[in-house]
Amino acid sequence: ARESQRQEEEERLEREADVAQVLVRFPNGERKGRRFESNTPYDCVDSFGVLETEEYSLITNFPRTVYRRDKESMSLKDAGLHPQTSVFIEIH
Repeated sequence: ARESQRQEEEERLEREADVAQVLVRFPNGERKGRRFESNTPYDCVDSFGVLETEEYSLITNFPRTVYRRDKESMSLKDAGLHPQTSVFIEIH
C-alpha cells in the first residue's frame, strides 16, 4: 500500500512543472532517485527510509555545498536543488 501511494505521488509529480528530481548517493554506494515538489524541505532524503542516523549532511559536488541539519526546513528550490540535483550523504 505504501509503495502504491509513493508510485501515485511520483506519477502526479511527473505531470507538474514545479518538481525537483533528486538523486541521493548513500555512504554504502547505494543510489536512489525521486521527484519531489520544489517546496519540499530538503531533509526529504529521510523519506527514502534507509538512514539510521539523524546526524548527516547533504553535499553537492559542483559547486560544492554542504547542507546541514540546521537548515533542514529550507525548501529544495530555496536551497538551489531545483530542478535537478545529485547529492551525497555524509554521516557524522
